[in-house]
Amino acid sequence: MRAYPATASREHIAVPVRMLGNVADLKAAVAEKLKEMAPYLEGSGARVELLGVEDGVAQVKVWLTRPGPARLVTSIQLKSGIERALKDGIPDLRGVEALNLPPYELLGWDQPAFVPVELPVEDPPKT
Repeated sequence: MRAYPATASREHIAVPVRMLGNVADLKAAVAEKLKEMAPYLEGSGARVELLGVEDGVAQVKVWLTRPGPARLVTSIQLKSGIERALKDGIPDLRGVEALNLPPYELLGWDQPAFVPVELPVEDPPKT
């Protein structure tokens, strides 16, 4: 086990925090961050659309633009990655809700009556 010096404790790490004044500022910050992420998401076969921000939670829609197996699971992983990136860059953001995905507690993968849901494949933009 490696020993770390006492100066590596969290009390000594200064983290800049910018407080956003209102919901419009928060929505603008989320939109800006999503715009930065868009080329990387599209390169991975994904898209995200910001619908709004309510009570500090960004409401989005996520799509996979390439067909493949386990699309629902992949979409949930995509949403989690987007949420992590947004919350890391925007401290005032409380979370991300993907309105086109079922809530985790309703998925019931371990239930016998679970029926998988496939998301529609979006046609790629014509260039």
